[in-house]
Amino acid sequence: MKEIRVRIAPSPTGLAHVGNIYIALFNFAFARQNKGKFVLRIEDTDIKRHVPEAEKVIYEAFEWLGLKYDEGPDIDGPFGPYRQSERLDLYRKYAQQLIDKDLAYQKDGAIWFKVPGGQTSWEDLIRGQIQFDHSQIKDFVILKSDDYPSYNFAVVVDDWLMKISHVIRAEEHISNTPRQIMIYQALRSPVPEFAHLPLLRNTDHSKISKRKNPVAISWYQDQGYLPEALVNFLCLLGWAHPLQKDVFSIDEFIKYFSFEHVSTSAPIFDLKKLDWLNGVYIRKKTD
Repeated sequence: MKEIRVRIAPSPTGLAHVGNIYIALFNFAFARQNKGKFVLRIEDTDIKRHVPEAEKVIYEAFEWLGLKYDEGPDIDGPFGPYRQSERLDLYRKYAQQLIDKDLAYQKDGAIWFKVPGGQTSWEDLIRGQIQFDHSQIKDFVILKSDDYPSYNFAVVVDDWLMKISHVIRAEEHISNTPRQIMIYQALRSPVPEFAHLPLLRNTDHSKISKRKNPVAISWYQDQGYLPEALVNFLCLLGWAHPLQKDVFSIDEFIKYFSFEHVSTSAPIFDLKKLDWLNGVYIRKKTD
């Protein structure tokens, strides 16, 4: 049986936010339940939006919430480096391989992937069978003219070389998946299993936004929320405890977690529920 390896790959373009942690939590639980590895990778190839201090904030958020990763830029590991900006030679190498195989070509200083005919499908661990027809997908850039990789190319090369077995991420990446599967196949790499979690929504069903909502983990720290309350709250978003419990520890989440209990409908990020949970945990504390 292959080792379970999952990853969370935030971009240091701002403060660590609840969306990152929500996705990280499901990856963390799946890895711990299966005695696998939980990897932190920093996707820092968006030079224009890069915020230098954001990486440190990401580490601090994981530490505060008790989500200990097994490999990452600050602790290293067998498949580093764990920052994309330090892996540029690898992207160039594999982009050239695709050109040599006539599966990619150069145009306007960039390298483009040739989309073949046919269809791409996969069995999503949360949503079941998903299929895309290639006639709906045009050739796309894998290495930009500035020599930096596109998201869809870098993530495939990294997940392949880091031996990621399961990609657990938000549903907004569903449309990226067929492109990524095509690249895996072109590189003759094993294709990981995919699970696409529902996006967090406000009580009015609008998407959680950095501009409109308090999403920074530091905000919750400053407001006096306890880390175990925030973790418990995030566990309840999109997942139902089989015993219908609302209050439980991270260890209990790990014990009972399964993709079968993950909903495909968007969970509501209700601060009133978090306030109630926080009160429960505060009352358990001594003076």
